[in-house]
Amino acid sequence: MTLLTEQPEKRAGTLKEQLDSITPALREMRLRKEERLNQFRVVQGQIQKISAEIAGNSDNASSIIVVNENDLSLKRLEEYQNELQRLNNEKNERLQQVEKYTDVIHSLSTILGKDSSAIIMEVHPSLNDLCGITKNISDKILDKLDTTVESLFEEKKNRLDKLHHLGKELLNLWHLMDTPYKDRQPFSHVINLLSVSSSEVSDPGSLTLEIVQQTEAEVKRLDQLKASKMKELFQKKQEELELICKKSHVEIPSQTEMKNISNLINSGEIDHSDLLMSMDEQILKAKEEAASRKVIMEKVEKWMLARDEERWLEEYSTDENRYSVSRGAHKNLRRAERARIMVSKMPALVDLLIKMTRGWEEERNKVFLYDRVPLMEMLEEYNMLRREKEEERKRLQVSIIHGFKTDTNFYITLCS
Repeated sequence: MTLLTEQPEKRAGTLKEQLDSITPALREMRLRKEERLNQFRVVQGQIQKISAEIAGNSDNASSIIVVNENDLSLKRLEEYQNELQRLNNEKNERLQQVEKYTDVIHSLSTILGKDSSAIIMEVHPSLNDLCGITKNISDKILDKLDTTVESLFEEKKNRLDKLHHLGKELLNLWHLMDTPYKDRQPFSHVINLLSVSSSEVSDPGSLTLEIVQQTEAEVKRLDQLKASKMKELFQKKQEELELICKKSHVEIPSQTEMKNISNLINSGEIDHSDLLMSMDEQILKAKEEAASRKVIMEKVEKWMLARDEERWLEEYSTDENRYSVSRGAHKNLRRAERARIMVSKMPALVDLLIKMTRGWEEERNKVFLYDRVPLMEMLEEYNMLRREKEEERKRLQVSIIHGFKTDTNFYITLCS
């Protein structure tokens, strides 16, 4: 098909005259054809160029544009223009994809402490804005960018997982060795990461390789230090446990058992964390035991104090010089008055203690021990001794009265 769609009119005159009359029209038609050819060349050239860019062959794109001169219609030109528009749209979409990928690479590299330019250059040099060459936007490059981003996300997750593990180890080691705050401060950012997920980490430099290595080195250092300090820590906890037991008058773990544990610490045949956890459990149980015994122990202490006063009062009562005017005698008199009051309250106190102790033992299904001796036995023994003393006192009073009556009768007989 050609641009000449109308039939030439029949003209009169000589052939030369006829040629001269149609020459201007022919010239115009040639100009229009050349203009149309140029339009096709431009459009087809752009199509070829963009297609090469999308295919990743922009450097080897052919500069020769072949136009089919048999079809220079506007319809065909419009088809090429539509194709060019479609390719432009695809190119823009690919450029936007590349931009998104490179933005993510920049962001992740900042978090991980990596050189984003080097990473992008490794994908393809054309993606570096400073290169000044056409960006490769082929499927192969987009796939490589996608793989690179996925790899960076995976590295980000792996580093965070590693810091989570190291951070937990740090917390355990700090707790075990009572590490002071100033020594913990340099790794506070690692501890802060324990409560966040990978998607929430965005601060620049928060997951650098240097941070991971420093944290690893600190955990290794503390782990080595732990072994040397473990015996000291165990000793402290042992002393704490013994103090609780001593105050509550409960049985202290045997020295043989503690010595065996100490030997295991020295040999490295026991897990330090498990050991201290076990000691903490024993301390917690001892505290709970002490709390459950507290009210009874307060009564026992009062009873013990009253028993001491009772013994003193018995000795004082047998002292023939107790009413003398010697120095300090008035103080002893006042103490004796207070002791008699305390002693008079002891039967009720002991009865209350027996009731409370029996309730405690029934509730826990075990014996209430006081320095390894059952408290009930101590209380019952005291009651028995008290009854014996009371009976002895009564027998003595009867004997005195009987002796007094005998002496009186004897005196009356003599007088008569």
